[in-house]
Amino acid sequence: MKVIGIRYDFGTAGKEIADDVKPAVALMADSSLLKDGKPFFVPDFAESFAARSCIVVRVSRLGKNIAKRFAGRYYDALTVGLSVEARTMNDDFGGNSPEALAYAFDGSAILGDFVPIEEISASERLCATLCGSKILDCPTADALSCIDSLIEFISRYFTLKIGDLLYAFRVGDEISVVAQSTIDATLNGVKTLHFKIK
Repeated sequence: MKVIGIRYDFGTAGKEIADDVKPAVALMADSSLLKDGKPFFVPDFAESFAARSCIVVRVSRLGKNIAKRFAGRYYDALTVGLSVEARTMNDDFGGNSPEALAYAFDGSAILGDFVPIEEISASERLCATLCGSKILDCPTADALSCIDSLIEFISRYFTLKIGDLLYAFRVGDEISVVAQSTIDATLNGVKTLHFKIK
């Protein structure tokens, strides 16, 4: 199973991936996943951490070089997730980016409970909240179009397999990771995420 993160302006109406602008892609190990409401324990290898809100897509079919018009056949559920990144590791690495050590460590990809795609009406809006604040509110058709574009893009480089997870990062949607706090998230009014930071 692959956990693939893509930083992208998710949910923007009519947004397409231009040939000359490629989204940033990050691969995370399956040990990066934190699910089932388990608490996130703040690691001791950095002084501060931030979490980016994500819409997470679950791949349901094997595919490679998937055209956008067929991409909707390759995922079956969505949820809200978080990608946690260590913010203060550069100094420890002589000013160089620590890359995967900063964003793909154990427990860094927090996963909510999935909502089946058939329960998400294409005629309504796709709304997500994190700690009571909206992180996504756009027509469902536009959001799914973005997902389809991402699947078309990423499947040029990776064969997508059943159970793979695609984390679509929202640019600028970050929260500080603070011990002794609780994180909640909803997707279309359904609570999909609830965990404690310790």
